[in-house]
Amino acid sequence: MSPLFLTVVTLLFAACTVMPSVPVAQSIGDPGIEAETRLWYQASTAFSDGHYSAAIHLYERYLTTYPKSRRATEAHWDLGQAYEQMGEVTSAVKEYRTLAGPEGAPPATLSSYAERALHRIEALRNQPALPAGARSGHTALYVSFNNLPPLSQVESWARHLNEQGISAILLDASPESSFTRTPAPVGGAAADPSSGIPTGALFASSRGPVLADWYSVIVPQAHELGISVYAVLDMFHAPLSDLPPNSRMLLYDPTRRRVHSWTQLDLLSQAVQPLVAQLLMDLARSGIDGMVFRARAENSFAYEVSDNVLRQFETQFHQPSSEVAQALRDRTLLRPDATTPVSNKTLWRWVGWKARHELEILALFKKHLQKAVPRLRLVLEVHPEALSNPTSALVNYGEDAAEARRRGFDLLLGGPSRETSDVRSFAGSFKGWSRDVVQSAKGEPQTLPQGWVLLHTPDEYGAGMFTGLAQQADELRTPDIRHLVFVPDSQGAIP
Repeated sequence: MSPLFLTVVTLLFAACTVMPSVPVAQSIGDPGIEAETRLWYQASTAFSDGHYSAAIHLYERYLTTYPKSRRATEAHWDLGQAYEQMGEVTSAVKEYRTLAGPEGAPPATLSSYAERALHRIEALRNQPALPAGARSGHTALYVSFNNLPPLSQVESWARHLNEQGISAILLDASPESSFTRTPAPVGGAAADPSSGIPTGALFASSRGPVLADWYSVIVPQAHELGISVYAVLDMFHAPLSDLPPNSRMLLYDPTRRRVHSWTQLDLLSQAVQPLVAQLLMDLARSGIDGMVFRARAENSFAYEVSDNVLRQFETQFHQPSSEVAQALRDRTLLRPDATTPVSNKTLWRWVGWKARHELEILALFKKHLQKAVPRLRLVLEVHPEALSNPTSALVNYGEDAAEARRRGFDLLLGGPSRETSDVRSFAGSFKGWSRDVVQSAKGEPQTLPQGWVLLHTPDEYGAGMFTGLAQQADELRTPDIRHLVFVPDSQGAIP
């Protein structure tokens, strides 16, 4: 990665990180300030990780030690939210009352936190406790663009989700981000207007076409009810405009020894990276709680090439790209069920370098996003092979679950949506993985990775109904897989 690119992306993010009421971790040098920052990040990380009991203890200690901190208002709000998640309604109302002030205060004098606190107090009067499924991890519902209700019904729709125990929604950031969309055919066009599939972002962005700003409507409504919102984004098909020439990958056909046009953006291109960086920051501005980066839908990673990527590989390894082409041709001679031989050093060098380089780019995006929004969760979708057959996942999809974990990414076990019965079998692969210490630079939060699993909605709820999902999630949840994401089969609006 060139110094010039790092400078450009750093400047780009620096220009985009003015976020209201969000503390940015900085190394200041003052021991007192560093101690406060450290305690704040311990509390907020415990909250983000779902360790609500620990978060309550840490937030209370923070407010006792630093009652006049500029973060005190946010600490009271998060403390109230943590109490809610633990089912301690009386204590939650007490924190919200601290924010809202005395009853009868003129509405014009209320801050945004005070208004939100009043809404939660009113809601808790009518709902004494949250469903059990919201206390130990997320019971999440995936919402595609086609599943969205009419804009006028978002408030009642979100309330219905909350009543059924849904604690998080994963919402497409663009129609092309969908978990339920079929893979593109080999050689298919990047965006075919005649296909009838709408294109554009579902959030406000300066970097590409905006289909409709759904996030500005859904996020506030969801947060009022204590529902988290995660944006699902396929960065390989990101909704960008004014793309530079040769911004997309090509697909090498080793049998015919030719390349096809391909749909995916070249994330290793230094011309594409700043555009994606700006798009991600625009998405972070929407107030979301996290982002889910989609995995490749096709097992094409080893065969994805571009002039830019091949030049970088040749420069670093002093090895001609023709040898990469030969290694790919050799791989096609193997039986379909055969594994790639370790002796093929060129192929392993090629896929290993490309996967590591791509993850470095994602980690750079993650670093700058979490400086702007420290509690933002960054989740990478991986295929089951990333846990059961890591070498296959590396060659086919460019996935390295162990390295992604060390970088602090959450992992979503996705690919083809998992059947409900798969959760416990895959839990063994996840066991203990989230307890490893993630090394972070001084002053930045120590965010431990989490495990998520994508599931088909059970047959009886396939049309989009979700009564009972919270109870089912509690039965399936494991200590290492606490967040379950249900994918409805319905192609219409979820009622």
